[in-house]
Amino acid sequence: MALQLLAVLVLGLMCGSELNVAAFTHPTLDRQRPEVHIVVRSSFAALFGHVMPFWMVGSTLLNLLLLLPFAHLNKFAWNFAAAALAIQVVAAVFSLIAPVPINNRIAKWTPGSVPNDWKVQEHRWDVYHWFRTSGLVVAFAILVLSVGVR
Repeated sequence: MALQLLAVLVLGLMCGSELNVAAFTHPTLDRQRPEVHIVVRSSFAALFGHVMPFWMVGSTLLNLLLLLPFAHLNKFAWNFAAAALAIQVVAAVFSLIAPVPINNRIAKWTPGSVPNDWKVQEHRWDVYHWFRTSGLVVAFAILVLSVGVR
């Protein structure tokens, strides 16, 4: 049970962080002057570019451990945990294909080196981020259900 609760906690905190970026941080940055916006967005891109791979992989591995026999999940809890894991894996692969390459470019921006289409690139990243975050929130809800049916 402790492993299951830890998996829920880690994924839940990650979902909260992802929702914060999507719903509050980036919309607030969008209202700032470009020279402020670029520096802060670039700094956050660099920071989360270092932290999120460990957080996302760690959360996914915790969920994977739930599927092993020592976790002692019943059939329903195991099925919910497996569904949540599948969504997390898809989110991780999607991240590598879509938002991560954009994030890596944004992390290198300075007010003097920002590309002409920087707003388009940021918008594309934001759309990808909302898509990934929505999937992770669904995975979180399913993982919580796995605790409830245990």
